[in-house]
Amino acid sequence: MIRTWIVDDDAGSRVAAETALSAYEDVIVTGRFSGGAELFEALQSDRADLLILDIELGEELGFHLARELKECCPDLLIIFLTGHASYAIDGYGFHPVDFLTKPIRQSRLDEAMEEVRRRLTHQGTPRADVQIVLRSLSGSRIVDVSQLLFLERRSRRIYMTTTEGEERIANYTMRELEEMLEPHDFFLCYQSVLVSLRHITGVIDVGKGLYELSLKGTAVKVPLSRNRHDELLRRLREMG
Repeated sequence: MIRTWIVDDDAGSRVAAETALSAYEDVIVTGRFSGGAELFEALQSDRADLLILDIELGEELGFHLARELKECCPDLLIIFLTGHASYAIDGYGFHPVDFLTKPIRQSRLDEAMEEVRRRLTHQGTPRADVQIVLRSLSGSRIVDVSQLLFLERRSRRIYMTTTEGEERIANYTMRELEEMLEPHDFFLCYQSVLVSLRHITGVIDVGKGLYELSLKGTAVKVPLSRNRHDELLRRLREMG
């Protein structure tokens, strides 16, 4: 089931959104909120897969909530609702599933929900049971792809960073590693660094055309080449 929350300061709009969503057997509305305070209180003890978020919430903008949500709940999918289509231009940076205007047209919601299902299915991979074998210094090492954050070549040596920490492995060329891991959503973000797209939580502009990536599971910042920046953003958008 797709656990869905609705955030709208208008009670009638919340009812209308829930009524539209009732057309889908795989959707269950588990939260209804009038603003950000209620939403973040609920997040202390619960989670959702999908958020139907009104862009105009009284004195606050849904974009402000979306920015905070992307930091604490990066996998949460968002469909923006708006009475003014011009707002959509300002919201694409949050990579929402879609923008729907009020009143909701069922045909447009059908399209948005198909994309929600596609993204949720894609979020499920790589699974914990997808494993690869890497040569280690003492033999072979079986690695869960879901725990692998990035690989880096330093001083002619290859280091692997997982959710458990850093470990040196046998020497590979970056091309060998790229061919091995590209099917599992890894990206050559620097000439000597291969990173898991699924663990990226932020792209940080550190100035002078330089960028760093923040990742789930580690405080280490990974360098991003300037000429790979646009390609990385394209890949992330494709993944949702």
